[in-house]
Amino acid sequence: MAASRKAVMISMLAFLALLLSPFWLWRLFAEHELEVAIIDKTVPDASFREHSGLIWTMNQGKFVKSGGGRYNASEDYYGYVPGANGGKGDVRELPQNLNADVIYVADAYGVYESDFKDGNPSGDRSTLVYGGLTTEETGKIRSALAERGGTLIAEFNVLSDPTSSDASQDMQSMLGLAQTGWTGRYFNDLGGGEVPAWVRDGYEKQTGKSWAFAGKGLLLLSDRDKIVVLDKNEMPDGVDFVWSEDGKRMFGLSGGTKYGYWFDVVTPNEGTDSLAFYELKTSEAGRKQLEANGIPLKFPAVLQKRTKVMTAYYFAGDYADFAESPSLYQAAGFPLLKSWLARLRPDDPASFHWKVYVPMVNRILADAKTQKNKAVKPREPEMTEAEGVKQNSRAGDRYLQVYRDGAWHDLLIKGVNVGIAKPGHFPGETAITKQEYARWFRMIGEMNANTIRVYTLHPPAFYEALLEYNRTADKPLYVMHGVWVNEEHLLTTGDAIDPVNTDAFKEEIKRIVDVVHGAAEVPKQPGHAGGRYAADISPYVLGWMLGVEWDPVMVESTNAKHAGRADYDGVFFQTKSAPPFETWLAEMLDVAAVYENERYGWQRPMSFTNWVTTDLLSHPAEPSEKEDMVTVNPNVILPKAAWKGGYFAAYHVYPYYPDFMNYEKAYTEYIDHRGERNNYAGYLDDLCQAHKMPLLVAEFGVPSSRGLTHRNVSGWNQGFLSEKEQGEIDARLFEDIVQADMAGGLVFTWQDEWFKRTWNTMDYDNPDRRPFWSNAQTNEQQFGLLAFDPGKSGYIVQTDGSTQDWEQANIAPLYKAPEASETRKLDEYDEGRQIKAFYAASDERYVYLRLDLGNPGKPLDWSKLNAYILIDSVADQGQKRLSFVNGGLQSEAGFDFAIQLKGPEHSSMLIDSYYDTFYYHYGQLLGMIPKLSYASSKDNGVFHPIRLTLNKELTIPGEDGGLKLPFDSYETGKLRYGNGNPAAPDYDSLTDVAVNGDGHTVEIRIPWLLLNIKDPSMHEATGDIWENGIDSSQTVSGLRFAAVTVKPSGESGGSEGGELADAVPKLQGGMLPENGLLPYAWKAWEEPVFKERLKQSYGIMQKKFEVSDVKK
Repeated sequence: MAASRKAVMISMLAFLALLLSPFWLWRLFAEHELEVAIIDKTVPDASFREHSGLIWTMNQGKFVKSGGGRYNASEDYYGYVPGANGGKGDVRELPQNLNADVIYVADAYGVYESDFKDGNPSGDRSTLVYGGLTTEETGKIRSALAERGGTLIAEFNVLSDPTSSDASQDMQSMLGLAQTGWTGRYFNDLGGGEVPAWVRDGYEKQTGKSWAFAGKGLLLLSDRDKIVVLDKNEMPDGVDFVWSEDGKRMFGLSGGTKYGYWFDVVTPNEGTDSLAFYELKTSEAGRKQLEANGIPLKFPAVLQKRTKVMTAYYFAGDYADFAESPSLYQAAGFPLLKSWLARLRPDDPASFHWKVYVPMVNRILADAKTQKNKAVKPREPEMTEAEGVKQNSRAGDRYLQVYRDGAWHDLLIKGVNVGIAKPGHFPGETAITKQEYARWFRMIGEMNANTIRVYTLHPPAFYEALLEYNRTADKPLYVMHGVWVNEEHLLTTGDAIDPVNTDAFKEEIKRIVDVVHGAAEVPKQPGHAGGRYAADISPYVLGWMLGVEWDPVMVESTNAKHAGRADYDGVFFQTKSAPPFETWLAEMLDVAAVYENERYGWQRPMSFTNWVTTDLLSHPAEPSEKEDMVTVNPNVILPKAAWKGGYFAAYHVYPYYPDFMNYEKAYTEYIDHRGERNNYAGYLDDLCQAHKMPLLVAEFGVPSSRGLTHRNVSGWNQGFLSEKEQGEIDARLFEDIVQADMAGGLVFTWQDEWFKRTWNTMDYDNPDRRPFWSNAQTNEQQFGLLAFDPGKSGYIVQTDGSTQDWEQANIAPLYKAPEASETRKLDEYDEGRQIKAFYAASDERYVYLRLDLGNPGKPLDWSKLNAYILIDSVADQGQKRLSFVNGGLQSEAGFDFAIQLKGPEHSSMLIDSYYDTFYYHYGQLLGMIPKLSYASSKDNGVFHPIRLTLNKELTIPGEDGGLKLPFDSYETGKLRYGNGNPAAPDYDSLTDVAVNGDGHTVEIRIPWLLLNIKDPSMHEATGDIWENGIDSSQTVSGLRFAAVTVKPSGESGGSEGGELADAVPKLQGGMLPENGLLPYAWKAWEEPVFKERLKQSYGIMQKKFEVSDVKK
């Protein structure tokens, strides 16, 4: 009996132990110390639902804070802290130094005024109280990961509005992805209250239809306010979440599940892995609707990016948002139980949380714990020290050398020049952020470059970002640091040796030396960088390059004013039989060398900026006296034996300028290593032979601009080059540099520079507003390998013939033909000449036009169709008599421009001869081209081709008075057909016109300057030049358009004139009526919106740098 009772007792105890086993087993499990910094800006109330699921998962997995404390949803996060009783609260700021193993950005959508008004059940938009990531916060995140490594996790809603564009770009860079601009959600009832009111209103405004959806369906929203809805017939089931093979291996999970909340559509960058995907299973009609809007049927749901110091994850959904977290977490196996139970209710939103989110985050946190003790060891810069002198670099015989792996190694310099400006800002504003610098350094490093050059002092962010990059990069980026001299003072005094120049230059030299050693406090002054400089980048400074491109008149004046000046004999530098200017340069080099040696114990290679204009060679074929009037000779400056850093020459060398490069036979007939004629290689060979030290080409390159400024005998022009041509020419020039036994080359330049001007367009724009728009006609703005495309997501219209982007951007037509409209009956091609619709759009770079034509059942045939688009921009002038229609065509309004669409060989843009700035400037004012009697009369019946000047009349020195070259210009209004979409395999960045596949949609993009717009951001156009001169200006409200199609008179599409087929507006009394013109107005802007994009030339240079090395 006792034994029986004992057995019962044991059984009961065993059952009780089994019943309680999840609880006591959980207590037996070890705790894991892991510092997790949670950022949640969407906490309108005390539910903390946007991160409560994460807190529960960490506590259940026994992840604890340093010291053993549990995580608390109300305390352990940074972001908005709700007030008592539903009132407004406070902000818990992100600390300056994030001492975290894991940084989890849960939500940045924010808190809004409506959140304090009964929860905003209608979903109306309201004023933001707090939200969005800032660049200051992303900078803190980036710095923390650079300094100690770790894990970054971010979710949907941290990349989009209200996060700033710069902060979003920074996060995308760290996460290794790119936004498409689309977000979405599958609703169980599209007619229910969960669909926000502003979505319903936007849909009705977009389509003109009422919101009549009910039942299940998919809602998709673009950042351009485009709304796409797939109803229950087009997508009857929800969004599928499926693991990739990589995801299955990492998490040990398989099978799919439904995901039923908000998500975004992103694309992974190269090197980023997709661990899971979303799949949209639609009907054929649904598929076509998604395809028309560029939305894929399958796209990443979970992304992972690994580097040597950190791992980043992006959850393309609102995963941590979970309002049903249990209060109980102290039980082993609890998540597994929930996961099994969730299989019984696969459509329950909680199913995804238990089956996917909890096990996935547990594994990521476990991996982060494993990595925690593997602290990132910052890369120690390599240098050597002897006799109290530190060195990381020195000048060798042909190359500069770096100290690496305990020895000196020749270094072929492969790099880029980095400017100090970005769109929307002049250089003196020093507006580039630390996040932008960090992103650029990564891109430059991935291009296989080893050196960057800066001309002047950059803001502290530059030095901080470079130091952080070099501490963790596989290979460091070296810096060739310049010291700027005040050019204006040099020119006004005509004397470099004047104390006003010398004293200021010496001060600047010492200031920059202090800066690179992280020991400077530079007062902030307008037009200059300043602040506290604490980042010591001195171990990465490859050398010093003092000064600017020296004005030859100033140099000659300096020499004349100080004739007889003795040679300089300094501590480390001296001169031998040197002109006064070179003695001054030697003194400045000595100032830098002495100061850095005495104050910091460093020596490194020294140089000064030089260019072809002041080289030490003689150029008998140079037509301009100024371009070959004086020499700045590096050979007469000599380092002394005590100077261990060495000395090198540095030149800016371009293939198209000065003019002798195209006419000096020794160069134009030079045969290069390829067996080809090569003026650039010929010049480099001469230059290299003339120097006694390593020679660096400190600037070289060509621009990918539409506008052209100088021609090169081999086609390596200053402008009118595609991005692909830019890359091919830059790569060829660099190959020539290497073959000439030079020390290397620095591409000009890294980023496009909107603030720049060039001589043949500078009189036609507003110099005070250049940074605010992108002028495709100004070549100097387009030298970069990094483009700044207008628009938050890039070009609003891609100019590739597709109508998809117009639809995505929700651009309404200015004209749409009535159903019953017809063209005149002329032949079997009549329908192909019918104007079905006309559209217009614009951004910071172009005006976009779209002409939809009828479909005659055959491809577009330019021999049977010519189209004309007429543009009225300024009041009280323009052509009213149009000769391209047989018998002439009259208009009530005057047109300032006409676009002729006659096929790839014969299309162009014309300008009213009265409004032709080229003719007025070079004919009327300067008398360099023949004068035309009619041009000064309004409505004279004549349109001119649009032209830009290339060269004034020149005489190339030689026998019998030399070779006389006439005034030279080219037709910049000629239109080029192609594909302007950077994502297309046949992308041509010079595309002006694109025709779609079936040939019935024609897209045109027009640079603003081609329309005589001086500043589109403020609606400023060139005014009446004959009344008020070349500088005349007036504000325009917008543009007005008309369109006409004709049947060409001749068999060739390029024939003049034709029989009228269709016109918009329709003729009234045989005339184009003014009240029927199609008006287009654009919004003015003060801050341009842009997106970074690596040009095709970047990839070409990346490959060239990869295979280039020192010659053995």
